[in-house]
Amino acid sequence: MNSESVKGLVEMLNGDARNAMHSILGYLELVAEGTLGSRQREYVEACRGAADRHCRGIEDMCLVLGLTPEERQVATQFAPADLLARVVKVIGVSARRKSVGLFCEVAGSIPPIVSADVDQIGHTYLGIAEGVVGAMDGGDVHMGLTAVPSPGGSDLTFEIACARALPALLTRALQQDEYEFNASLAGSGALGMAAARKLVAVLGGRVEISANMPTGIRISVTVPVELPSKATTAPLREARLTVDAQRPLRILIVEDSEDNFELFKAYLRGQPHILSRASNGAEGVALAAQGIFDLVFMDICMPIMDGYAATRQIRELETGKDRPRVPIVVLSAHDLREQRRQGALVGCSSYLSKPLRKNELLAAIRVYSMGESSTAVLPVSI
Repeated sequence: MNSESVKGLVEMLNGDARNAMHSILGYLELVAEGTLGSRQREYVEACRGAADRHCRGIEDMCLVLGLTPEERQVATQFAPADLLARVVKVIGVSARRKSVGLFCEVAGSIPPIVSADVDQIGHTYLGIAEGVVGAMDGGDVHMGLTAVPSPGGSDLTFEIACARALPALLTRALQQDEYEFNASLAGSGALGMAAARKLVAVLGGRVEISANMPTGIRISVTVPVELPSKATTAPLREARLTVDAQRPLRILIVEDSEDNFELFKAYLRGQPHILSRASNGAEGVALAAQGIFDLVFMDICMPIMDGYAATRQIRELETGKDRPRVPIVVLSAHDLREQRRQGALVGCSSYLSKPLRKNELLAAIRVYSMGESSTAVLPVSI
């Protein structure tokens, strides 16, 4: 099998896995909202953690095999302290099951908001943290964030330390410039470490490993970030403060999967919005042409007409009829950076990636229900 065939196969596997996990994680999230016993809740959280790791594992494989473009970065405003909190939340389930104590500290010098590729930074932090926690059997893990001013921004440093030595294969994966993929090491955490090292290089940062106590280890990841001006951060704060200003929206869901559409409806149960569905891109164009919708969520891989072609036709119809542009949010299992690149060419407004959590969807709809412009900054999570 040639490299192009391998690339296509892995990309198809990644998309199929994300689509499947979108439904699995979504319904698990809805189950978790109900009344559960402590043991049942533990099982649900364990399932959600395993599904998350499965998706990230395929992404890590793409990175290590060089199948994911490394040159594209997308700057997003985010709070470093919130990012660390999300990482801790994700690995918390595994840590509790392994009786590992998690201790976190955020230095006072950390900027409240920075601008960088939060997807890549979050993936890096999470890959290293999961590798360290996965190698532990009891004991404590200390995590922290520090920052040092730099020309035009700041150097953000994530540190993780434990009082036990890590397996040699993990440290090698984190130190070697080229990690040799070995299927016998599946589940060891080495793949996540190797992917983290590649991402740090893409971000223009560095990884350092040093001794921490006689048998322990300390890993630090430093990446450059920009400090956005007050003018660029103010609208985001204002949007959070005007939640009560929401209005009901007429929302068109262009999605060929019945399971995904039912999950969408379940996420919005109790909300005032009116939902309609198109099962392929051509139906989506026909319905959008009526000009009755306030917001469109567009899947990409669909029969008859894909989401990019459908978006292009909707934009052409709007231009021909001198009609305001309806916000079109891409919601697909494709790589988020690929979505932004392709979507920008056809006129997509914003982008969300499967698996999608309920709070992410509600936050995205909230942005548009407050009368924002057709281009919005939507939340990103790991």
